[in-house]
Amino acid sequence: MDLITTPCDVAGLHRLSIGSVVGALWLQTHFPSAEWDTLLAGQASFSSDCVDSLMADARSAGLNVQQLVVVES
Repeated sequence: MDLITTPCDVAGLHRLSIGSVVGALWLQTHFPSAEWDTLLAGQASFSSDCVDSLMADARSAGLNVQQLVVVES
């Protein structure tokens, strides 16, 4: 798995984690270098729309993505 998303404690936010060197390199091409430490440490959180867009882009680039779906009742 190259990139992994998990739900955060805050509703509507998802944490993005890196599962491989390929995932790390892909993220570095999409974010400024000032953001890399936070991304590489798995501390970055994104809204549902943003993470959906990022993961769709990652899949289209050939990355393996694990995106958990949260169903709220």
